[in-house]
Amino acid sequence: MAKKNLLDVLKHIFRIDLKKLILALATCGVVLSLLNTLFASYQVHRQAFIQDTLHANQTYATKLAEVTQLFLQSVNSQLNVSAFHIAEHIDDTVLINAELERLLSQTNSFDSLVVVNRTGKIIAVMPELPVLGESISSQQLDKVMLQEPIVLDPFVSPAGNLMISPTYPLFNSHGQYLGFVAGGIYLHGDTILNRLLGRHHYEGGSYSYVVDKKQRILYHPDPKRIGEQVSNNIVIERVLNGQTGAMELTNSGGNQMLAGFASIPMTGWGVVSQRPLISILNQLAVTHKSVVYSSAPFTIVILGWVFVAGGLIAKPLALLAKQLATVEKHSIASSGVSAWYYEVANLKYALIQSHRAVRQVIKSLDVDRKTDKLTSLHNRLSLELWLENTLNSQVGFSVLAIDIDHFKSINDSHGHCTGDKVLKELANLMIQNARGDDFCCRIGGEEFLIFMPNQSISQAMSTAERLRKLVSNHIMPDGITITVSIGVSTWPNNSMRIDKTIEMADKALYQAKRAGRNRSCCLEAA
Repeated sequence: MAKKNLLDVLKHIFRIDLKKLILALATCGVVLSLLNTLFASYQVHRQAFIQDTLHANQTYATKLAEVTQLFLQSVNSQLNVSAFHIAEHIDDTVLINAELERLLSQTNSFDSLVVVNRTGKIIAVMPELPVLGESISSQQLDKVMLQEPIVLDPFVSPAGNLMISPTYPLFNSHGQYLGFVAGGIYLHGDTILNRLLGRHHYEGGSYSYVVDKKQRILYHPDPKRIGEQVSNNIVIERVLNGQTGAMELTNSGGNQMLAGFASIPMTGWGVVSQRPLISILNQLAVTHKSVVYSSAPFTIVILGWVFVAGGLIAKPLALLAKQLATVEKHSIASSGVSAWYYEVANLKYALIQSHRAVRQVIKSLDVDRKTDKLTSLHNRLSLELWLENTLNSQVGFSVLAIDIDHFKSINDSHGHCTGDKVLKELANLMIQNARGDDFCCRIGGEEFLIFMPNQSISQAMSTAERLRKLVSNHIMPDGITITVSIGVSTWPNNSMRIDKTIEMADKALYQAKRAGRNRSCCLEAA
């Protein structure tokens, strides 16, 4: 017994009813809306974080490239001043060394300075290095022979240091090319350039690096990668083509990075500032967690309100559903459901109307079930019901059995479509010639019956003749004229059996056929 009670309780708890459905739907709506909002918020913030990081990296790379460009232009200006003084005393080594020493002491932009004559021979160096009297490489000589300020590509000095060398040409007062003065800048020495490009504040895994025109890494936070040649990197390809921008990419280590890049026009180098995407997503996760925690209390309040309001809304609906299962259709309007809000009142009204509509549909379907599809007259089923009702009410009637003469020849000569039109037209004539309470039906093919309550055999014969003449004088579809034979009988008769009455009408019909057709005959029970 206790087990049965427990099962009943469990069934009641887990039973799906209107209240539970409304509360479940409302709860799912709140939860799904919250999840959708959080997801949309996450996506928007993610895109915003990425765009902000890309913009920041591009801005940083651009500023770094601009500062480096300004530094190189400043170095170029310093060399220009010294080149003017050196060109006036190209043959005086003491004065040349004095000018180089002055330039070195006035700025820490250079690690060394050299003066090279037009043949490529080093004629002065400061500080003293074992390169005096040596010649520069033919590749470097070819570039300086352009006789304009340039920055030589990075090369390894005789002392084993990776360096670059800004140069400025020397011209005498007659404009004759004498050689050039060059400043040596160690890429990893304690110079302004190294401070600009090699020392940065790194946060969240972000870092910057510099590549030269040959895609070699000149500056990188990992010293092991300096001098490494990078390939298949779209950012490096773009920046060395002179482009400035930002994009998301996968670096050589297989990590997703957000990179900004800018070129240094004077050297053709590229500056790349990038940050791992994972660090942005980690930062976003922390921010999004705060959003979730902030929205949780308000969501709980909303859910509580949903349960209370949902219960109040569902109560009249549940009551209406319960009463619909227990009351008769005619008592729905007085079921006692409290329609305290508009929708429940409308639902109650709609239910009442739906019952009426259903009854009308059923009635219409019933009419279709009892109606001949072609002629819209009553069919055999309708005839059986009518005869049963007539037998119960004991109302007398006369019956006409009607058949179209030679109907098969019409189908053979004009086709079944025309034959169907003739049947429809004959049905219309029968209805037009019938009284309001007469019962017209088609029992098959070209055979019809007309039942006329409270009409004597003589009255029925008059009606039959009138209908026969009407049909014979009527022009049917496609210009056809037809005739009909009619058999007449009446009930009650001596046998008192309705089926015998119909059988006698049918015999009278065949008597009319044998007598030459297009005529009416009647038979009465003996």
